[in-house]
Amino acid sequence: MLKRTVVSLAAMLALGFTGLVSAQGVDRLESTLYPNYVTQDMLLNAGVDHQNWLHYGKDYETTRYSALSAVNRDNIKSLVPAWNLSFGVLEGQDSQAVAVNGTVYVTTSFNKVLAVNGETGEQLWKYERELPGDVFPKLCCDVVNRGVAVYKNRLYLATLDAHVVALDNQTGKVIWDKKIGDYTYAETFTVMPLVVNNKVIFGTAGAEYGVRGWVAAIDADTGAPAWKTYTIPAPGEPGNDTWAGESWKYGGGSAWITGAYDPTNNSLYWGIGNPGPDFDRHVRLGDNLFSNSTLVMDADSGKIKSYFAYTPNDPYDYDGVNEHILVDLGGKKMWIHASRNGHIYGMDRVNTISRGPGLNEHKCLWVNTLLVVNYISQPISPSHKNCRPVYDWPKMDVVYDRVTTNIAPSLDGGKEWHPAAYSHRTKMVYVPVYDFSMDLQAKKMEWKRGEWYLGAKVITFNAGAGHNKAYDAATGKLVWSKSQSWPATSGMLATGGGLVFYGDPDGYFNAVNDETGEHLWAFQTGSSIHGNPTTYTRNGEQYVAIVYGRGGGGIWPLYYAEYGKTHNKGAGLMVFKLHNQ
Repeated sequence: MLKRTVVSLAAMLALGFTGLVSAQGVDRLESTLYPNYVTQDMLLNAGVDHQNWLHYGKDYETTRYSALSAVNRDNIKSLVPAWNLSFGVLEGQDSQAVAVNGTVYVTTSFNKVLAVNGETGEQLWKYERELPGDVFPKLCCDVVNRGVAVYKNRLYLATLDAHVVALDNQTGKVIWDKKIGDYTYAETFTVMPLVVNNKVIFGTAGAEYGVRGWVAAIDADTGAPAWKTYTIPAPGEPGNDTWAGESWKYGGGSAWITGAYDPTNNSLYWGIGNPGPDFDRHVRLGDNLFSNSTLVMDADSGKIKSYFAYTPNDPYDYDGVNEHILVDLGGKKMWIHASRNGHIYGMDRVNTISRGPGLNEHKCLWVNTLLVVNYISQPISPSHKNCRPVYDWPKMDVVYDRVTTNIAPSLDGGKEWHPAAYSHRTKMVYVPVYDFSMDLQAKKMEWKRGEWYLGAKVITFNAGAGHNKAYDAATGKLVWSKSQSWPATSGMLATGGGLVFYGDPDGYFNAVNDETGEHLWAFQTGSSIHGNPTTYTRNGEQYVAIVYGRGGGGIWPLYYAEYGKTHNKGAGLMVFKLHNQ
């Protein structure tokens, strides 16, 4: 396929192009063509572009909603596999299909990138990265990646060895490769980047190793640094006094899930993870800002504008990285966040409360539980300290001299990283919920560079279940709930066809009625599903895609180790369409 055409006016005239009246007097006339070129306008309007899937969450608001309705409740039973792409590598598959004009781009474990014809499944090219052997002990949660960002004629991959790579979207060839972090310190990248205002924005993992987290931006054309914002404040910065002694140096606060962006105020909404050490709060007394928080940052400078902390001084590893869904409902600008701490929040994007110089905390509009929680002594409420939790300590504290039993939820939630979806059709939020408890005991640890820094002596997961739940986005009221034997290990997809799609760790890709939760359809992919469903069109037909493959961190590999004795690992992208179309 033609990638670029540069033709002078003289050459065009020599070829017989004599009708160029408007070009008379021009010495040189050039034209450049890049197929599947993605403009800033396309990124801004991705929510109403029903053909493509351009962002991690479909749009800047991270709704994971597509208005496509060719596949709907009436014909869902006719949905069949159109093609299947084997990844050629196993282990954790946390990615999703990104689609541009019918071409699908997908990442795999070990940082492979594949380009595929979205109609036929024909593989067009692949990029394979040689990772250094000493990176693997620095990875918290398997060799995963969550996808490539698309912009102009390029794909942007954030790698496990802390590079960002720009690839030509037609060939997979490397345009540039920039070392951003230091994986020997346990700065590693699993995030799908976000492109805003010609900048590629991403965050690091590594809180389990005591890495001080950050979010950064680089120039999309050159890879040159634009800004870098540390999530844990240093001395002299607002919030540093919420860290005892020098604990901020090893304070965690990873940022490994893609944030949302509001172009009306040029603000990023980025989830920040657990403090370090994960389970020993006694060495870092204080609120531990900005761990387990939403940071609202200026997209051009990275400056922190405001925040909200969900789980201050967390001893439970209730990692706060989960996505933010930006909605405007009832005259209110909100973000919705389903947290590992067992609650879903409706937050005011406009109004804040001053908590000191440089500390502006957003107002909490509503909150509801995702499951039964018992680490608090009273319900979290907007009317009580702006949704600040009141912990049931010392009873449910994590301490050195005993095991605290049956803490609910477990460290995976609540809700794990697998993203929720919001439907513009129903005004509901669809949340994959973990319903497990855990036993914990803390342990004093000395921080050592590049080594685990959990502060835990005992971690035990107790039996439980999974749910998919729907909440009214305006009020937080639970509308329906669908339970399952397994935890909910896939992201959600809501569509204009009245459907919600999701996968499960038993290998089934499912569709339910978005209004009632009634189960309508399932297909066995052959391996556990931990990736995210997406949808797109090519030549007028709707396709639904799911990444499958067992792996990743958290409860699944720990609690369900027996599963691997009777089931095989697999890894691929399976794409569906309506039968006879």
